[in-house]
Amino acid sequence: MSQLTGGHVEYQYVSFDYAQTLAKLVDLVGREVLVELRVGRIDGPFRLAARGVLLGTSPRQAELTQRRVDGDDIETFMLDSGGFLTIRETDFVGGEWHAGDDEGQFSAQPRLNITFTDAVLHVAVAWRRDQVATSAS
Repeated sequence: MSQLTGGHVEYQYVSFDYAQTLAKLVDLVGREVLVELRVGRIDGPFRLAARGVLLGTSPRQAELTQRRVDGDDIETFMLDSGGFLTIRETDFVGGEWHAGDDEGQFSAQPRLNITFTDAVLHVAVAWRRDQVATSAS
């Protein structure tokens, strides 16, 4: 959680391994996201962006995973806009989740940064759960 310490706001990121990062993406299924592929580091220039509702993994994902050797998995998540994002275990360095307002944190936008050896995949949630409940009323 973010903490207000003497007027200074700390943003807390939760670190994830490969399996936890995939689980967080599954948690985000059904939510609209903006995905940016950034070169090098999180503050690097983005080269590709896609926006859409995260639909989940391919229906044949389990079959594809079984064909790969241990430690070389590739998970693909589809967007309703036709875009997709791929998380390859071999190039994976780490994941970081910032919950944003969804969990009472200061920064409004929940986001997941997935770091690879040469790039960062920045997945920002475009809307929050409480907005869905409000619009459904």
